[in-house]
Amino acid sequence: MKKQTIIKTLITTGIISLTCLSALTYAENINIQADRQTFDGKTTTFEGNVDVDYQNINVKSPKVLVKSDATGKTETATFLNGAHAVKTDGYSQSEVKANIINLSLLKNRIKAEGNAESSVFENKKPIVHITADTQEFDIAKNIIVATNNVKITYQEINTISNKARISIDGNGNLKKVELLGAVTVNQEKSKINANDVLYNPVTNEMVAYGNVNSRTILDDGTPVDIQSEFQQYDKNTQTLITSGHVKINYKEYIATGPKATFVPDADAAKKSKSSKPNKIIFTGRAKIIEGERHVEADRIEITVNPKNFTAEGNVKTRFTQVKSLKDMKKG
Repeated sequence: MKKQTIIKTLITTGIISLTCLSALTYAENINIQADRQTFDGKTTTFEGNVDVDYQNINVKSPKVLVKSDATGKTETATFLNGAHAVKTDGYSQSEVKANIINLSLLKNRIKAEGNAESSVFENKKPIVHITADTQEFDIAKNIIVATNNVKITYQEINTISNKARISIDGNGNLKKVELLGAVTVNQEKSKINANDVLYNPVTNEMVAYGNVNSRTILDDGTPVDIQSEFQQYDKNTQTLITSGHVKINYKEYIATGPKATFVPDADAAKKSKSSKPNKIIFTGRAKIIEGERHVEADRIEITVNPKNFTAEGNVKTRFTQVKSLKDMKKG
């Protein structure tokens, strides 16, 4: 069995010469354990059961390359052949696994490349799970940036995007999630596709921007499809605000307008003990089509249960009669 090399160093400022392989210079307190180490004048290589402690971070891997800058301060530590990093903050813990993990001591950042997988735990319970091709962690600011093939699981929410920026507070709790590029969000009975999505877990609000398409399945199994440029959903109040070329398909209704708001119906909520949206209110000049009837008005209100709608303000109605094939032959 190889004798394990244990290096414990405290770095001072300035240039300190390397007198031997066991006296390395690092910019911060670093503890390194490994089966073997070599030094070629520029890079120190540690191999075999490498275990590194840096601040509140522990990294394990089969091999690590440590490089210093011109002043002798350690610049980077690159963990190869599969690495696992864990950062602990009180009751919160975050971890990342990847083919390669690069720890930049001067920039205080960790970059994970190749099948990067990270998780955030609270009291040992997983809260957030992220997979991506690359993930970069700003240790000082508690920000994670994931790029390419990004998938996130948070409570009942599952997302897919090209890029994600996740902010975590000082206690390790999720503070803000920005999803960028070709975003898909699945949450319980709803699905959203958009260019970008911003989610605030503190306020339980989700905002979608650009080419937004969403589908919600109602309790009776009926889908409601919405197209717009902007959608904002507040889970606490069960309110959805949509704007920008809004188009809604619900049962026999096709409704369009500049803005529409979904709100719970107070009376329906008391009867069904549910606060789910039960009214769709179009403001601005809106149109609704139901079969042969075309209605245009300044305000249109659609009630989901019981199903009906009302139109107010300069209402115009047109009926389009579609002849059957039999009637057309008679004509």
